[in-house]
Amino acid sequence: MAEIERKKFGTALTDRLRELGYSYGKAVEMWPALNRAMLSRACNGMELSAANYLLVCEMAGLDPYRFLLREKQTRHTLKSIVNQAVTAGVSREAREAGR
Repeated sequence: MAEIERKKFGTALTDRLRELGYSYGKAVEMWPALNRAMLSRACNGMELSAANYLLVCEMAGLDPYRFLLREKQTRHTLKSIVNQAVTAGVSREAREAGR
């Protein structure tokens, strides 16, 4: 399953804003489709919707694929689940109160 490396993206966006000399306010003025809260979330490595992530990348001139993490995940199939070892059930003794 693919993920966005949000911290890496946040650092790159912060660096880009610094390079341009933009505060959040100036960035919103220059890129009216964005807002301060969205920029703050992005710069702090918080999750954005896919559409907002792409929008921020476009406005800031960042390649969105640069932050795409393609880690191979273990795929669970019905066969792999059925073949898992299961611990046999055992009866347990309950302690009586006061002992």
